[in-house]
Amino acid sequence: MKLSIIVPVYNVENYLARCLDSLLMQDIPQSEYEIIVVNDGSTDKSLAIAEEYRLKHASICLISQKNSGLGAARNTGIKASKGQYMMFVDSDDYLEPDSLKDLLTKFETEKLDALRFNYENKDENYKIIPKKRNALYNVVFEDKIVTGEEFIADYLGWACYVCVFIFRSDLIKKNKLYFNEKIYFEDVEWLFRVLMKSTAVSSYDKHIYNYLQRQGSITQSTDKSKQNKLIDDKLFIVQFLLAQKHSQKNSKLNKWIDGMVSLTFMGIIAMVYRLLPGRKTEVRNFIKQHGLKPFGAYHFTVKQLRDLTLMNISTSLYGWLRK
Repeated sequence: MKLSIIVPVYNVENYLARCLDSLLMQDIPQSEYEIIVVNDGSTDKSLAIAEEYRLKHASICLISQKNSGLGAARNTGIKASKGQYMMFVDSDDYLEPDSLKDLLTKFETEKLDALRFNYENKDENYKIIPKKRNALYNVVFEDKIVTGEEFIADYLGWACYVCVFIFRSDLIKKNKLYFNEKIYFEDVEWLFRVLMKSTAVSSYDKHIYNYLQRQGSITQSTDKSKQNKLIDDKLFIVQFLLAQKHSQKNSKLNKWIDGMVSLTFMGIIAMVYRLLPGRKTEVRNFIKQHGLKPFGAYHFTVKQLRDLTLMNISTSLYGWLRK
């Protein structure tokens, strides 16, 4: 078994068939890869759809568990996987047809630990949504093999998306690199840990993944408890990154960490001032306690530099303007 594709599923009855069809319409033999569908306690028709596909295709493995979240579902898939390599596909997203052969060939030929490929954002009518310049500015698709540490500092940019990578499975399993099951932003924390354990990482500038931008995502939630958890989890990510910064001496990597912390706080402050004003003092105290001002920049756009300057002058002024 060459490849395991892990697909967490939760209430995606309108999207799951397209996702699974895209995984089956590939240019490698189905005997060489498995599709591990992890039903995370769906309450709609997702399980029935997955079961229908499982009965028709021997390459599909279906696992059901009580609702535990995206990170837990991915961990279940990791533990069940048999492939030499693994990748993750969210169940409302889909792959381009006949796109895996070249990807696997490059991965195997170059003996990589991780390989990033390109993606497009799609709306619910499956039309392309142009990528924002802020997201593209420092993402570098260079056909060069580097260590994971170098990749984070020089090539990753701010696009910490697990679903646009393929990984060597034994790197994940031997190092017990499982997702944090208690946070929403599990991609940033997990991907950083994986890349720091990787000695050979590269990029493949080919559109393979389609990321569906749909209404109702957790980051757009109007639920106050979810909004508060978003802030809690962003602060957790900041603490995680600061701990990584203090544990090693790579100045370039530390500048990337400074940049990611700054961008994260741009979002935190804007959200607190717009939606959760009762947490302003807590956020200001967090900034002071961790000595984050002045916030640092790393390969920022003009707009990001403007926002950074405003934050360094006054977080209250920045928050008021964003509000």
